[in-house]
Amino acid sequence: MRPGQKQLMTFFEKEKTAALALAVLIALGPLPAFAAFEDLGFGARVPGMGDAFTGVADDISSVYYNPAGLSNLERPKMMASHALFYSGLSDGSNLGLSAAALAVPLSNGRNGTLGTAWQQFSLSGVYFEKTGQVSWGYRFEKGTKYEKFSVGGTLKYLSHGFTRLDETYNAVENTMLQLGNTDPVLAGVNTKSAIDADLGALYRLNRRWTLGAAVMNAMQSDVAFSSSDKDKIPMKTRLGASYKSLWLILAADARLQRGPDGNLDKEFIFAAEKTFPSLDKGDIGVRGSLGAGDREFKQATLGLSYKIQKIQIDYGFSLPIGTVKETSGNHKLALTYHFGTATQSEMAETELLDQYKKLRDAQNFKSPRDTASLNDPRLAGVKEQVLKENYYAANKILLEKANELLPDSSVVNLTRRLSTVAAFYPSLAVEGRQKQRWEELLSRGTRDFVNGTDLRAMKYLSYAQSLNQQDSALSAFLARAGEIARITPDKVPSDFSRGWVEYKMAESDEFYVKKSYSEALRKLEELLEIEPNALMALKKSGSCNYMLGNYARAARDWDKASRLEPDPLEKTKLGKMTDEARAKQGKASAWEPGAALPEEAVPEEAVYSKPASDAREIEKIYQSGADAYAKGEYGKAADAFRKILTIDPQNSQAKKALERIIRLSR
Repeated sequence: MRPGQKQLMTFFEKEKTAALALAVLIALGPLPAFAAFEDLGFGARVPGMGDAFTGVADDISSVYYNPAGLSNLERPKMMASHALFYSGLSDGSNLGLSAAALAVPLSNGRNGTLGTAWQQFSLSGVYFEKTGQVSWGYRFEKGTKYEKFSVGGTLKYLSHGFTRLDETYNAVENTMLQLGNTDPVLAGVNTKSAIDADLGALYRLNRRWTLGAAVMNAMQSDVAFSSSDKDKIPMKTRLGASYKSLWLILAADARLQRGPDGNLDKEFIFAAEKTFPSLDKGDIGVRGSLGAGDREFKQATLGLSYKIQKIQIDYGFSLPIGTVKETSGNHKLALTYHFGTATQSEMAETELLDQYKKLRDAQNFKSPRDTASLNDPRLAGVKEQVLKENYYAANKILLEKANELLPDSSVVNLTRRLSTVAAFYPSLAVEGRQKQRWEELLSRGTRDFVNGTDLRAMKYLSYAQSLNQQDSALSAFLARAGEIARITPDKVPSDFSRGWVEYKMAESDEFYVKKSYSEALRKLEELLEIEPNALMALKKSGSCNYMLGNYARAARDWDKASRLEPDPLEKTKLGKMTDEARAKQGKASAWEPGAALPEEAVPEEAVYSKPASDAREIEKIYQSGADAYAKGEYGKAADAFRKILTIDPQNSQAKKALERIIRLSR
């Protein structure tokens, strides 16, 4: 036990609650003696990983564990957390740790990232520790010989103290040399402050593997209450390594620290973290660790997290094995807020999820309950009537053949579908006139519904219903088909009078304004599946693909739009945009799934094109859009403002006008 601590323990022994609380504090660390400013962890995510974060260092918690990791932050973040240690002790001791942190990249990270943190530990109101710190992390620029390195440092202000109780003034020394003298520690000052520092570094072996090192309390500050004693905070060395794939992290840490007996204490932690992402329901993370080391150190931890949009909630639980009994362990909860737009890596992850969803929801997707194929030779008569759109006759033939076809669940499913169609539309055949657009869409959707291609069927039927909203039978058929297919129809709201195509465009615009380019693109692709020659949708699809670094797809969309564009000036602009996308394509070809897109691949703002803006043309288009808006012709007005954004993506007036129209249309 270090000098000065015996007196402090003598004081606490006078008070039962405080003495028991002190016993718990002693057990917080692997050392048998109470040490000020023990490593109690920070936040909740990393404690769920057993604090094995030296080689990971990829979020705001780096401000505590390895300041070099702050250089990995691409946007500002803020975190607040609270922890309860050894809850459930019979003496009612309350050991809590509150913390808050803020990290901000400087000049988009070019000048490093600045972080600040504050935390306070309290032991039943009798003892407290406060730490305020400022950290900085910097990653060396690409192209230099140090490009794989990040470095960082932290300057800390440390303060601790105890509350004076009645026993304080009666405390005396009791040593072999003297007896009865007033205790110099407890009778002296009851607070002590000091300055200390942490250092950290990261080295990226490759895209997957990272090595890290950190030195905590490098100055080994003296925090003894008595000037005649020495109570230096021990220096702690952390070495770590991590392996990262897209949604998996494996980490290991080695912790080295001199014990009170002068021996080097060693601890080893192995941790894992797995994220289960989704496009629209948030990401769920699970993590855990096992640790062992000298002085009978054994520990198991678990953690959970939920992240949606800019908010993340983390929970961490740790249980020391074989040290403190009759406790329900340590519990930590943290809330993190992410400022700004999605980072390049987050955009890449969203794009991969979107691609996966498209593969899963491919056009040949069948209903969970499979439908009998009309190509079955036994159903030749049924198929013939379906092709003629005589659904009543087709259903009648199928019922007549039921005895020889059953039992077969796929035939039962086909019977349900045919009987539903026949009940609403015995025949969709039209003679002597050309079908209206909504009738064409109804015919296509009905055929897909009968064949079990449900996703496409519901799109066609929703489109048809949007063009003929007064038809109650069509609305009822759409609802019934959705029940059978187990797909909620993407029905256009009754107060939206411009049809399914414009509804999808408005949905896309809403995501585009929020810079959710993957979601905006998904809405456009739903539209283009049904209307592949929709000119404005092709232009916007090209812009979203460009924004996501999909230059080949952007060039394809703009090239097709150019062939459809009747305006010679617009055709020329689209040609320039296509050439630019093709020029960019070669630079992004080395991108691997799961890796962040190249920095030059994604512009900072949404880009339709980069030709010089024609102020007079913009003014003319804006005036026509304003006139259409004043007349209540919102579709024409929206097209005008989209056209402006094609010429000048940064035109704030057009953006605001388009947002206003979108809100009115929803």
